[in-house]
Amino acid sequence: MEGPVNELPLPKESHLTPFPFIAPHRVVAWGVWIGIFLVAYNFFSVSRGERAAQEALGGPRFFIPFLVTVFLTLFAFFYWRLRRWAGAYHQGVSFFSAGDEQEASRRFEEAARRATQGAQRAVSVAMMGQCQLALGATGHALELFGSAERSGKLRSSVPAMHRWMPGLISMARFAEGDLASARAWLAEGRKRNGDLPPIYALLPEVALLCREGNPAAAVSTMDARAGEADALVGRDARRLKLLRAFALDAMDPVGHAAAIDAALASLQPVRPGDFGFLSARWPELQSFLERRGLSRAA
Repeated sequence: MEGPVNELPLPKESHLTPFPFIAPHRVVAWGVWIGIFLVAYNFFSVSRGERAAQEALGGPRFFIPFLVTVFLTLFAFFYWRLRRWAGAYHQGVSFFSAGDEQEASRRFEEAARRATQGAQRAVSVAMMGQCQLALGATGHALELFGSAERSGKLRSSVPAMHRWMPGLISMARFAEGDLASARAWLAEGRKRNGDLPPIYALLPEVALLCREGNPAAAVSTMDARAGEADALVGRDARRLKLLRAFALDAMDPVGHAAAIDAALASLQPVRPGDFGFLSARWPELQSFLERRGLSRAA
């Protein structure tokens, strides 16, 4: 899916973009390892006479401890860097699971800054993008998703995230009013998932059906994929319930009055920003929110 991937913007911050092919820290690391290899090779490949001279000068007594010291120092350094990244990343996961997307986003950004490998940065940036999307910052979310996608690291390192990324991008594109791109990313998600159940695809699919004037199909889709709907939590779960109420209202507000009231009651407690990014470019949904007294959550 070369076209849609290339259409995604990239963040301006260097610590949020993919590592260049020749990164300075990689050059230094490879230089150190190559230097150790060359010195070790020269030391162990000498002739008998040269070895006797080395032993007379105390070569092995100095060189072998030196090699061990250098190796252990490098190992400790990279292990420390890995722990720093993992600490920030797992803190982000904890805050995200608790529903604090703002703090989670800060921790994931710190993890991206501490990353030493492409996969570490890609997964950190992708999770930061998911936080920004939940907060309604769709433009920044698309930049972060663009960084994760263009890195090419998710496909091999985190295949589950590679499969669910199109659903998130589709939702962000929908929120920005680009329905054609939203549909294209949903199609990409179906291609990546193959026979596996879709991930993060239900919300943009239902939103597109509602936006395109097909509320009956939206309700049928939610009913047919109840398990996928139940897997959603937090803001996404409330947004899907809102779309159910909106679709039922569009079909028959009188006949579905009880179901609409039940769906709206299940939204509580709503939080500011829950529905704003859905309704910002969708006048009909904004009107529905105002009629139902939910505009404070927009």
